[in-house]
Amino acid sequence: MFVEFDTPVTSFNVPPLTLQHIVENAVKHGMDPDSEPLQVSVATRDLGCGVQIIVEDNGPGFTPPDEDERHFALNNVRERLKAQCGGTLEIGTREAGGTRVTIFVPTQASR
Repeated sequence: MFVEFDTPVTSFNVPPLTLQHIVENAVKHGMDPDSEPLQVSVATRDLGCGVQIIVEDNGPGFTPPDEDERHFALNNVRERLKAQCGGTLEIGTREAGGTRVTIFVPTQASR
């Protein structure tokens, strides 16, 4: 497994353990002993109106849940972001394969 950080922006607030759950999911669902080594990257960007945090992996990709299936941990993170800092969470498949989770945390003035 390889982990890469590109985090020039570090001055933002997210609820405790938010990023841990996202990175943990990338490892848990992306690791496959029969595939190439898992690569996880964490990046931050200042967008002026807030901070974007992107966690990506080169695993098998994200499959949206069926209506009967729930992603409690992701829904919990999404709700905590919204309630505690006005943030959002989007999850999808990367063009090159794997999963991309994008968190946006608005600046105080943008809320």
